[in-house]
Formats: sequence, C-alpha cells, structure tokens
Amino acid sequence: MEPSMDEPTNEPRVDEVLQQLRAGVRQRQAELATAGAGTDEARFKLVELTSKEYIQEPIPLSPRPVLGKWIVFVRKAFFHAFMKWYMRPVLEQQNAFNQSAGRLIQDLLQGQEKLARQLREMDARLTSLERRRETPEP
Repeated sequence: MEPSMDEPTNEPRVDEVLQQLRAGVRQRQAELATAGAGTDEARFKLVELTSKEYIQEPIPLSPRPVLGKWIVFVRKAFFHAFMKWYMRPVLEQQNAFNQSAGRLIQDLLQGQEKLARQLREMDARLTSLERRRETPEP
C-alpha cells in the first residue's frame, strides 16, 4: 500500500532519527576511543554513578484525563500527611550513602591509577638496570 499524496510520509522523521542515532554512535565511539584501559572505563562508570547519586521524592502523576487532577491531589495529600515524615530521612540517608560511596570509589580509582603509574616507572627502571648490567664495561 503506497501513501497517497495527502498522507505525510515518515521519511523525514526516519532520517532525523537515523541522524540522531549516528551522532550517538559517533559520540560513544569517541568516548570509547579516549577510554583505553579499564581505569578509563571505570572513570566513565563513575561519572554515570555520580549523575545518579541523588534520589528525589516521588512526583505523583496520573494518565487519566478526567480524574487525573483529583488523583494527583489525593496522592500529594496522602504523601504529605502520612509518608513525608518517613520518606525524607530515608532519602537523605540514601543520598548521603551514595555520595560517600562515590567519593570512596573515586579515591580507590585514583589510588589504582597511582599504583599503575608507579608500576610502569619501576618496570622502566628495572629494564634500564638490566640493560646496564648486560652491557660490558670497558
């Protein structure tokens, strides 16, 4: 079934979506190219973790067009009357835990990078000492 002249075609929309997908793939490839080893991948995941470390209070929604406003009002009233005193301390505690876990992971990642750098330096020193030992002295 071919579209008639009056029906709009989905081709411009498909082209737009494909262009966005290609841009996303290029961005991801660039990120992966810059993130070479495991520590770079861990840094990428750390950024993702820190972007999700804050948990917010739930926002009441309702997809029903007629009763939706009343349902949202009842949910908000119920939350403020009965759940707010319980949820806020839990959310604050979870957010504090997420922040401290993120800082700890960042510290561990920095320590791992420092140890890897020291290991490379020691390996280079050992290689140079072995070369000096193997070369005959006059």
